[in-house]
Amino acid sequence: MDNMKRATAEQLIKNYFYQLTNGCGMTDCNNENCASNGRLKLSSNDAAALALKLFHEKAQLCIHRGCFFTETLLLSTIKSCKDVGSYKELVHSIGKVFSDPKSLNKSFLLSEPKKLDGATLFVDVEAMKRIYAALYEIGDSSIENALINSVETLSTAVEMELLYKNPNCKDPQYLNQFILIFVNSMLQSPEYLERALPRFLKALCQLPVSAQAQLVRIWCTFPVEDIRHMVETLQQLITYRVLTGPSAVDHVPVHDDDVIVNSAKTMKLLYFVSIIEGHKRNPVELSDHQNDTMDSVAANTSFFQDPLVRELKLKSSDCHQPLLSYDEFVNEPLNDQIEVDRDYTHFKSDHQHKFSFLNHTFLLSTATKGLGLFYDNRVRMYSERRLTMLYSLVHGHQHAPFLRLKVRRDNLIGDALVRLEMSAQDNPLDLKKQLVVEFEGEQGIDEGGVSKEFFQLVVEEIFNPDYGMFTYDPESRICWFNPTSFESDAQFRLIGLVVGLAIYNNIILDIHFPMVVYRKLFGKNGMFKDLADSHPSLYKSLKNMLEYPGNVKEDFMCTFKIGYTDVFGSSLSHDLKENGGDIPVTNENKVEYVNLYADFILNKSIEKQFNAFKTGFDMVVGDSPLMTFFRPDEVELLVCGSKELDFEALESATDYDGGLTKDSPLIKWFWEIVHNFTLEQKRQLLMFTTGSDRVPVGGLSKVKLIIAKNGSDSLRLPTAHTCFNVLLLPEYSSKEKLEERLLKAINNAKGFGLL
Repeated sequence: MDNMKRATAEQLIKNYFYQLTNGCGMTDCNNENCASNGRLKLSSNDAAALALKLFHEKAQLCIHRGCFFTETLLLSTIKSCKDVGSYKELVHSIGKVFSDPKSLNKSFLLSEPKKLDGATLFVDVEAMKRIYAALYEIGDSSIENALINSVETLSTAVEMELLYKNPNCKDPQYLNQFILIFVNSMLQSPEYLERALPRFLKALCQLPVSAQAQLVRIWCTFPVEDIRHMVETLQQLITYRVLTGPSAVDHVPVHDDDVIVNSAKTMKLLYFVSIIEGHKRNPVELSDHQNDTMDSVAANTSFFQDPLVRELKLKSSDCHQPLLSYDEFVNEPLNDQIEVDRDYTHFKSDHQHKFSFLNHTFLLSTATKGLGLFYDNRVRMYSERRLTMLYSLVHGHQHAPFLRLKVRRDNLIGDALVRLEMSAQDNPLDLKKQLVVEFEGEQGIDEGGVSKEFFQLVVEEIFNPDYGMFTYDPESRICWFNPTSFESDAQFRLIGLVVGLAIYNNIILDIHFPMVVYRKLFGKNGMFKDLADSHPSLYKSLKNMLEYPGNVKEDFMCTFKIGYTDVFGSSLSHDLKENGGDIPVTNENKVEYVNLYADFILNKSIEKQFNAFKTGFDMVVGDSPLMTFFRPDEVELLVCGSKELDFEALESATDYDGGLTKDSPLIKWFWEIVHNFTLEQKRQLLMFTTGSDRVPVGGLSKVKLIIAKNGSDSLRLPTAHTCFNVLLLPEYSSKEKLEERLLKAINNAKGFGLL
């Protein structure tokens, strides 16, 4: 009982102190010992002394002030209730404090507020974790129900307050309630997922942007485990809602489910925490000015137009390495249920009134975002086609509704360069039309297959080291821009156009660029760590220098002048600094040397070639949402496809026609043969049936192969419509005959012609 009295006295003194320093919240308060009357101005020391005096005098507290908890008081209440064998008083106190915004905001305060970067933390988060642990340790369902009911009541009160009463959200302590509720370790339990958490998130999403930004800054100080727990809680709610909510029961689109929408909006706050803290805890190796070129690009993307991003003053360099992996934010069950076509219409409409997951791409898989980009590209193609037809009707001149390329096989690069350059100069919008390719002197209607072959042949020729535009590293199997190439800017612009057109026309290329190329397409400069992928031998040498414990000057004998060779093998040199040959590399300046070396190799030496390449690329995709939807590593997937050949997934997604089913003997033989193919044979089969040996984003299940019967048993070879991913098989009489005919077909599949 003595402990109870002591805790009660401590609580009263804190009540008096709070009233003297913060007031009761009533603007018309006439209590002379309340800060809300506007006449009381006390220092902390004076307020503490007066609080003790008022306690001894048993002075009247403002009746509007309500109660609040401290860790000591709540733990004491738990103990006293346990001693008497009844938790009614505890349940009553929880209901009173946790359901009232003013009371909860004044509870569990730090003795000294913690000053943060752009914010202030007032609540004792670790104490709150101990409180939750102590409450749940009791194991009394009435306590758990009290907490759940209180959070529901609190959430409703906060929501109404934010919607209609315009509370002072600039008061930094207004966010205390959101911080305290979110550290509850039981938020993932079914009771919270069904009732309390959805209401709580609905209230949180009513916070103005400035308050959301403050919440992000406060969460930035939390341990990574706490951030991960909050993300996992929201993922659990989204998954639970997808599987049991209106989308599963009444077929309501997931972007019309308020619970999922509010979860996504809250997840965005945690995503920004991950970006900001990843940047702080994993700083980039080169100085920030190396990434400043991204800012001009980023200004055109919806990500950096987000009001919360502007409020947080996020920069492009903040996105270098997140605190949590990107995959931790992706929700696969949600991706399976998103109607991307409908979501895309929301994305293109007024963003403020219609929610779109394409504005919250951190939740989406690369395959889902790829489908969103596909719809955007198709809409642009159809738009250009309609405009062309309208122009023809008005002006009487016939204009091609497609971007038509007529090329000769023996002059492929020259013809493609001339046609694309003319299109880009005469009418750049022609590049936004659907591509149709025709090989001169050959029959064939391009329904997609001819275009695939065109891209394949262009890539093979232009990336051939003998062509001189790119170098090839046999160790890493990576192509890199030749810094001493004699080819014109137009040639590099052409390959940029080819890559852009491939993305725009949904065609995968056999290109082997290092990741830094895709980062540079986003406007970022290459850095030292990028050499590990693009120039592995050089990276190892420079890394050894950085880690070398001895005397770098005497043992390495390097200067700030470096050497390299041109296409003819002639030796060239470059000063990394003025008079670099006279500046030795030492232990003190080796980091500068490594950074300048990387900057020269990845940026300055190829600046002319890369800028031309990027110009061609941007001609096609510059105004598309590519840079908004995807990260550099995902753009590589769009260009090159996945590296995983999962033929089990291909079999599961395959359809059958012409009287064949998955149980037909011919089909069973086919898959038994294919699953025993070597990796190279599997790639040949893909090339034969689809026109590309690359795997699309999302895996082989996205190929949608169709196998159809093509007559009875015969010696004819299997044939394919690569435009439509259709494989035609005669009904061979044996498995051995099928295997022999199939191997012969895929081994001799070069060229294109009518079937």
